[in-house]
Amino acid sequence: MRKRLIAFLKRHPKILRAFWAIAGWCLRVIGRFVRVREKTAIFASFGGRNFDDSPKAVYEQMRADERFKDWKLYWAFVEPSKFDIPCGEKVKIDTWKFFKTLMFCQVWVGNSSITRGVDLYPKKKQVRVETWHGTPLKKIGGDENTNSMAVKKKKPKKKKDFRTLRCAQSAYDREIFMRIYNADESAFLTCDLPRNDALKKYTDEDIRQVKEKLGVPQDKKIILYMPTYREYAYDNDKKICLKPPMDVEKWQAALSKDYCLLVRAHYMVESAMDLKENEFLKVVSSYPYLNDLYAVADILISDYSSAFIDYSILNRPMLCFAYDKEEYEKKRGLYIDLEKELPCLVRKTEEEVIGDIVHLDYAAASEKTDAFRRKYAPNAGRASQVVVERILKRIEEMKA
Repeated sequence: MRKRLIAFLKRHPKILRAFWAIAGWCLRVIGRFVRVREKTAIFASFGGRNFDDSPKAVYEQMRADERFKDWKLYWAFVEPSKFDIPCGEKVKIDTWKFFKTLMFCQVWVGNSSITRGVDLYPKKKQVRVETWHGTPLKKIGGDENTNSMAVKKKKPKKKKDFRTLRCAQSAYDREIFMRIYNADESAFLTCDLPRNDALKKYTDEDIRQVKEKLGVPQDKKIILYMPTYREYAYDNDKKICLKPPMDVEKWQAALSKDYCLLVRAHYMVESAMDLKENEFLKVVSSYPYLNDLYAVADILISDYSSAFIDYSILNRPMLCFAYDKEEYEKKRGLYIDLEKELPCLVRKTEEEVIGDIVHLDYAAASEKTDAFRRKYAPNAGRASQVVVERILKRIEEMKA
């Protein structure tokens, strides 16, 4: 019944907006009668699908901080039985218990809409932390080149929101989020993303263990390919019909002596690519820890993804394989000029990309990446601590 209702709402955007409005009104009314409990926090990652990313980094920082030893921590999951958490209570997302927990928790931490698209806002004694899940190179929200009513949702009224803290990596994404959220600059912590704190902490032994888990040779360099999902690329049967124009055998012939290729893609893109694993190629789309993949990768290849910014923290070479750049700019839109901003050439054919890898000057490419990082991710390293300190400060301010 629930799945049929969700499918129906997705097919009828006007009804979906009405549902959002009515559900939000009902929950706000009920919420007035639910008392906020001190020293409670709820976390959700990617709509309850994962136990990872920046919400987990903030959660771990809280657990390690003596000031939170008496706190009750909750995690919201689509399927709670799939996850083991070291401390706290699990709740099933999109249930009455979940929304009630939101109503009484003093702190909310999420990397996408923790309120599930419903217009439910933190109350007077609550703090919401929105870490987001990447700096946008491609257009998002109301900026997208789309007529989707779900995307072009009505902007909130601009006001100083002292109950919401939003993470940004730099002035670049802060300005975008200020416009998308119609938010005041005072709501932002320009501290990078908490999930990235761990990137520079990997040891040689950590990398050896990750390679062992992935089943790749210890003596090979790693190429990580992360193509962006194209939400417009479907055929009449709703199957994805646009896939990267790459012949894996050609890559293997040119690169397998020195490299292994890891591919991480949306599951529908992966299916369309029909990848067959071998000694050279490993599909890592379902591997749970993205930071592990960044840590072992010697080169990142992507196109329009925020992965460029996160990976730049490691000061390693990056390549851009944007084979459909003109179409993507027209149908989705980009905030930046790739040719001017990325620390690499923008390539449209696999032959060009392979050639760039074969003739790569690692040191020179790494220097270009570092210059890119200084603009887009200058504050990486202690975002979790910054967020936790600001949460405590905000709680004290609300008591005054």
